[in-house]
Amino acid sequence: MDRHWNVVLSNGALPQLYEGCSPELLRPPINAIRLILHPLGMGLRIVNFAEWRAHSVAVLRQQIDATHDPAIHALLAEIMAYPVPLAGAEPVPADASRHYATPLRIATRLGTVSFLNTNVIFGTPTDITLSELTMEMLFPADDATIAIVKAMVEESAGNDTPSQRAG
Repeated sequence: MDRHWNVVLSNGALPQLYEGCSPELLRPPINAIRLILHPLGMGLRIVNFAEWRAHSVAVLRQQIDATHDPAIHALLAEIMAYPVPLAGAEPVPADASRHYATPLRIATRLGTVSFLNTNVIFGTPTDITLSELTMEMLFPADDATIAIVKAMVEESAGNDTPSQRAG
C-alpha cells in the first residue's frame, strides 16, 4: 500500500473476502481502509466492526500526527462519517491487550474468519520510492480460519468446493 492506504500490489489470494463489495470500491486505486470500513464494502461483514474501526482510526491519527498529510485527514473524516452497522455498535473493549493485536473478523459465506495483521514499513530503503510503501500481511488467528482459507483457496483454484466435499 502507498502512504494513503491505496493498494499498489496484491496477491489476490482471497477474492472471496470481497464478495458483495460495490464495484466502485474495487476500482483502482483501491483504498484498503475504505474497502474494509465502507458500508458498501466489507463494513457490514466485519464482525468486530467497532473494534476494527477504533483500531483503524487510531492508526490514521498516529499517521496524521507524524505526517500532517491532508489526504489522511480527508480519509479519517470520510470513515468517521460512515454509519456504524447495528451489529458493530457494541462498545470497544477496554482490554489493553487489544492495542497490540486487534483481530480482523470477517463473516464470509463459508464462516467467520479471524486474522491478525501486521504492517511492515521499509524504514531505511535504498530506493526512495519504497519509503512510502507499507506491506500488510494477514495471518489466520485460529484453526477455523485456516480451514476456511484453505477451502477458499481450493475453490478459487477450481478444485472441489466445500459443498462438493460435504456431498
